[in-house]
Amino acid sequence: MMQKTSTTQVRRIILVQLATTLALSVVLLAVDLVHTWSSLAGGLIATLANAYFAWKVFAKQQESEPEQILATYYRAEVSKVILTVMLFVAAIVMIKPLSMLALIGAYLVNTMIPWLVSYFSDDSETWRVKNGR
Repeated sequence: MMQKTSTTQVRRIILVQLATTLALSVVLLAVDLVHTWSSLAGGLIATLANAYFAWKVFAKQQESEPEQILATYYRAEVSKVILTVMLFVAAIVMIKPLSMLALIGAYLVNTMIPWLVSYFSDDSETWRVKNGR
């Protein structure tokens, strides 16, 4: 039986992504403003893309047919990838000077947040106990 992800957990993930983005950007203020703005952009790209995906998926929770649910996930994922590419292009074109390392690094850190929040949240405690983790 497939377990539905609650909107509470999705909100938690988005908020942790925002907090991580802001914290990383504040830490990088010690380096310079180029790294700060670049990391802020990278973190926001990941956060906005995930928020868009969640909005598209959870806006249609009334769908009960598995085929409809799967189609919604596929459409949302394709849209998320397109949005991500567009946001990266916009950041690369608009932010001058830009640190690609900070941009990509903050993006990658934020793409790991959903996995970490899911793993460390109370919702997955049963899974960790069953699997000896």
